[in-house]
Amino acid sequence: MNTKKETFLLRLDAGLERELPIVTLAGTNKRIASFVMLGDVELNEKCAQLLVDRFRVARLLEKFDMLVALEAKGIALVHETARKLGYPFFVVVRKNVKNYMVRPLMVPVSSITSSGLQTLVLDGWDAERLRGHRVCLIEDVIATGGSIQAACDLVRYSGAEVTVIATVLLKGEFSDPRLVYLQKSPM
Repeated sequence: MNTKKETFLLRLDAGLERELPIVTLAGTNKRIASFVMLGDVELNEKCAQLLVDRFRVARLLEKFDMLVALEAKGIALVHETARKLGYPFFVVVRKNVKNYMVRPLMVPVSSITSSGLQTLVLDGWDAERLRGHRVCLIEDVIATGGSIQAACDLVRYSGAEVTVIATVLLKGEFSDPRLVYLQKSPM
């Protein structure tokens, strides 16, 4: 039996490398490089620094004044990015309604990495916090762009504007003039 697994080598600036396993998505024949930042302190810290450096070089820092992340894998990345930028808080777009939420805003979304239709949710308190701001939407991976598009809609419904979209790993053909990414993956 061959136990060698297929991998994709993620190479980022600053000598940061991670070997990502190639997995087949359940119920499909789609294969992707599985990229999980949760729990990897060094990866989150360095990727946040690389994003902040890209923002500075591209003069994007003046284009946003609020950070937003999608639950769950982007939370550690946005937390570290907010810390590096000196932001006192950020907002998280959730994947389901919580009992404590007040007047939540919701949009449907389908994702290649999740089964079935999902809902992205913004607590009404967070929607009020976003109103009138220019937002940098941060995600760990963008594949088809469906979740990002839905999150952009949600932010717009709150009365804010997404002016920058940032990700570590870009898969697929998603394209947007607001997009900043660290590496492109073939899968």
